[in-house]
Amino acid sequence: MNERDERTWATLLHIAGVFAYIFLNWGWAGNIVLVLVLWLIKRNDSAFVETEGKEALNFQITISLASAAVMIISGITSGIWAIGTGLFNGHFDFTQAGFRWLGLYSLLKVLNLIFSILAAVAVNKGEHYRYPVCLRLVK
Repeated sequence: MNERDERTWATLLHIAGVFAYIFLNWGWAGNIVLVLVLWLIKRNDSAFVETEGKEALNFQITISLASAAVMIISGITSGIWAIGTGLFNGHFDFTQAGFRWLGLYSLLKVLNLIFSILAAVAVNKGEHYRYPVCLRLVK
């Protein structure tokens, strides 16, 4: 694989996760699946693509785990607030409790977009990119 193709595939790997996460609505793990499939197809063709694919995959796993945690915590705290604030008296609005966590979930989407674009720009120049906050689960 020539250098231009390496940079193109590495860029696609970083953009694929954010594209699936924000636009395709494949659930909270669709971003992992899309990056994983692309990485498995091209990882043996280039060391650069393999390295960047692992980095993109690890970041998308991190984002998905954080999203799942926000959803779980939101559900638990909404239920606790509902019981504590008079759910059975008709004084509680579930949407009010849900909006408290919506900001954090939206922040995850924005961070995914920003860091994925930064990564795509860097690898398109031929530079390696490491996400600042990322669990390195795929070695």
